[in-house]
Amino acid sequence: MSIPKNRSFLGIAKETRPTPGAAPASVAATDFIPWTSYSPVDNVSYLEDLGIRGSMVENYGEIQGNIFSEHDLSGDVFADTFGYPMVGLLGDVATTGAASIAYTHVISVLNSQASNGQPVTYSLSDYYGLGSANTRVFAGCQFSEVDTKFSADGLMTFTAKAKGYASATVANPTPSFSAVAPTAAWVGVTTLAASVNAQMSEGNIKIARPVTPIFTVDGNQRPYQLFAGPVMCDGNLTLVFESDVQLQYYLSNTQPALQLDFSQGSGSTATQIMFNMTKCAFIGQAKIERSKDWLELTVPFKGVANTTDAGASAGHSPVKVTLKNAKASGTYA
Repeated sequence: MSIPKNRSFLGIAKETRPTPGAAPASVAATDFIPWTSYSPVDNVSYLEDLGIRGSMVENYGEIQGNIFSEHDLSGDVFADTFGYPMVGLLGDVATTGAASIAYTHVISVLNSQASNGQPVTYSLSDYYGLGSANTRVFAGCQFSEVDTKFSADGLMTFTAKAKGYASATVANPTPSFSAVAPTAAWVGVTTLAASVNAQMSEGNIKIARPVTPIFTVDGNQRPYQLFAGPVMCDGNLTLVFESDVQLQYYLSNTQPALQLDFSQGSGSTATQIMFNMTKCAFIGQAKIERSKDWLELTVPFKGVANTTDAGASAGHSPVKVTLKNAKASGTYA
């Protein structure tokens, strides 16, 4: 009998940071992320035996090589579960507040010497409906990209990528989802160069870093370590074109501050998803578009690293992400 997609669910749990060379210990799911698309794969390399043996053939054998997992995830943005890919990507999180007024999580690039700048890892638990012990858990997962998209006529959405270790089957967790609703993009307020800007109609912010499996000759197929490299942040904005102000940012390399604040609710049910780039360079061919009855300006931008957007681990960061939700300190890292 065919297995229905809609019975699937995705669990997540933070891990104790694995020691390089040691097998990461998976953790049972403690939270669950709603998704619209999730595609995990165990990436096994195969090594061909091409040694000529007097026959008119090419391949005499396939030998397994290294193995790691890759994950593509997308869905609507929920102000609570969105914290996992954000912290998993950037690494530095400081939490304040209390349950009665909602918690505030400020997320920046982790620059700590103690962790060599390596962010927290997670176990991802993929249940796909086969039976009582057919959840595949992927330990040691590190996020390498989160692309957040927003359009005034829709929900905020995201796509994310991660890499981890090979899967293993475990007993099925019991899913439990929060009551937080996805975020409609129209609630957002854009502030550009310290002034509220009402012309932004759509855009995206992509935060990414390379995550590279390091393989060594140590008797294991798995990576010695999954290594997270430097963080970059860029995106695009589409604005109703009413003056040359934003175009001039590009032409003169002004690098204004950009803030996108999606806040709603109050008290213990307040939620917020806010992106701050204190130095935002409009870097690529700002264009006046005439595809509609009114003019629009499309502007590619890049977050420039600065100390204002850095977190508790100091240094520099190109972006600071602030979340407000009911998740207590220690949830994400």
